[in-house]
Amino acid sequence: MNFKKMVLLFMVFIMFAGGLESWTGTASAYTPFEYRQNDYLVNILEDGDGQNRVFKFETPNKITASNTKLRLFINAREIEPEEYTVDYESYTITLNKAPYPGSELSIKYAIIPTYEWKEGISGGSYIGIALSYGDDSTRVFKLTTKYIINSSKKVVLKIDGNKVPNSEFTFNHENYTITILAKRQAPRADEEIYFYFPETSIAGTQSSSGGTIEEPISGGTTEQPASGGTTVNPPSGETGESPVSGGTGSTGTEAEPEFQLLGGESYPGSITLNKNYTLTVKITIQAKQPAYTSYLMVKNASGEVVKRIRVKAGSTSTYSLRKIGLPSGGYYVYLKTINQSGGLAASLPIFVPINNEAKHIKVFISGYMQAYAQAPVNTNGNVLVPFRSIFESLGAKVEWDSTTQTVTATKEGKTIVLTIGSNIAYVNGVAITLSAAPQLINGTTMVPVRFVSEALGGLVEWNVAANSVVVFQSEPIISTTVESEKEAESDATSSSPILTKISKGITAPTDIVFVIDVTGSMGGVIDYIKETVKSFVDSVPAGSNFAIVAYRDINYVDQNKNLEFYSFTNNKNELKTNLDQLKAAGGGDEPESGLDAIYMAMNKLSGRTNAKRIIFITDASVHDKGTTSAKSSFTLKQVIAELKTNKVVLDAIAPKSGSAYKQIIQLVNSNKGKLYDIDDASTILLNK
Repeated sequence: MNFKKMVLLFMVFIMFAGGLESWTGTASAYTPFEYRQNDYLVNILEDGDGQNRVFKFETPNKITASNTKLRLFINAREIEPEEYTVDYESYTITLNKAPYPGSELSIKYAIIPTYEWKEGISGGSYIGIALSYGDDSTRVFKLTTKYIINSSKKVVLKIDGNKVPNSEFTFNHENYTITILAKRQAPRADEEIYFYFPETSIAGTQSSSGGTIEEPISGGTTEQPASGGTTVNPPSGETGESPVSGGTGSTGTEAEPEFQLLGGESYPGSITLNKNYTLTVKITIQAKQPAYTSYLMVKNASGEVVKRIRVKAGSTSTYSLRKIGLPSGGYYVYLKTINQSGGLAASLPIFVPINNEAKHIKVFISGYMQAYAQAPVNTNGNVLVPFRSIFESLGAKVEWDSTTQTVTATKEGKTIVLTIGSNIAYVNGVAITLSAAPQLINGTTMVPVRFVSEALGGLVEWNVAANSVVVFQSEPIISTTVESEKEAESDATSSSPILTKISKGITAPTDIVFVIDVTGSMGGVIDYIKETVKSFVDSVPAGSNFAIVAYRDINYVDQNKNLEFYSFTNNKNELKTNLDQLKAAGGGDEPESGLDAIYMAMNKLSGRTNAKRIIFITDASVHDKGTTSAKSSFTLKQVIAELKTNKVVLDAIAPKSGSAYKQIIQLVNSNKGKLYDIDDASTILLNK
């Protein structure tokens, strides 16, 4: 069935399922063939007919070459910009070559402030408008719209996709302002802010001359779309899914269910830090992979991701902190479960100090390991540290009187006085008996870290396993959102048992393409390849070259690209840089666009004189044109034949069971490749 018709039928279904109030409600704001998905608007064009090269698009938004970049898709594949031109004056796209008859064309563009769209929310028809970005301080936002709104009721506010409780903001429909109340933090810098009001609250529109054009509230005649169909509500843009099923002719047959897990304290799992320097991880829910994947996430004190370890849901696992391979320092760990469409839930992070020199005491303040010229010492169970370092790291001003050998520190109206050799200290003039007196050690004045920290309002804990003192002045706030998961720099010096085995089969200069599934469930495996790729490059014959094809799933609206190619290089650092750009995100249904990605890799290998090899890395089955025609351009048999014809060896790091194995083993056997279990591609195994 034609994609455009499927969208229309799906919209009709949504409208009937959600309620008929919008059927006879306010006139449609614009064509139903433009709708929101994540932070993009998608506009469905006319189908190709084999002759037409010029396609017109309609949108209520004022887009220009300077404020918007349009991306064109044909049959869900993004077209290279040099293959078409956009006329922003006439709102037309001209292709260099006419699309084949029946080709389905769409464009999408990023949402920026003032852009609007129509969206179905809770069965009702709403107008969404992007407000200006957050800046960490602004609380009052002006709504810019052509509509005249006669009510402040039933409005919705979302910040970075999260619905804001009605108790935390107000909307004044008389002056068109949205106010974030003091009980909520002001939107942070660059946060996306979307405001929605129901179409039933529209009293009219502003004319170009400033007058009012009245519109019916109910019972009026609805505006007809260009195709002659009935105006209906577009689907909600919250799920991150395409509004079509993927070629079966029915609506929603491949749609993934809404993500149901709760995060924070309600997350169905736990992390326990044990005295024997191990972590016990338990996830109580059963979640099928790769549709749902769980990770033990590890961030350093700066909030950068340093480890992402895939864990099995519905089980308990114990990890040795010494074998995880982390250098000494402070880390935050939490559990995260994601689905292919980007939905996620995460547990509350806990702090874990890592001390690889167990004989030496370490001190951690606000997550950071301290470095002292004079190492901390333990005196009868009391840890002493250099006075100036500890006071200054806690934000206090400090003075030293060499005559009286007295330390005086001040912070926020509090004064602390300590004297070397005396177990009496003073806090704002009140005498306190210390369990250990300050001492002069190797010319450095040492003071008890617990007393000093608690006197300045800190929370102090002695971590037996790490032989460390942990001090926090306030409860740490560690974000677990996808946006917060910036990756720390890595030297990638580890050696992969899997890649080592592959390299032993490469005896001549070879051009190698890593074809990597970068959907949401693949984060841990991508980390594994990043950590080990340099050693792999060093182990293959000189003269070899390396490229990457990153792929996700065929989709019409996700902001992530379906296929990306990173050019051949013989420089391991450049290859590592390219790998660092890969981010595990998106997806949808479980099969992915693996055959299309392999075919792209073969095209890139075509004409090259070295031996040819593909390393195919995925945790899911592939779309086969023979079974899901709308999701792939190739059948499994076609790709196998091409591998043989072009003499391309394909090795795979993939599942060793299930439907994925049944498909991928055929690709591997086509030209004497080998398949390696993806469960062995874990960074945790590199340190055993």
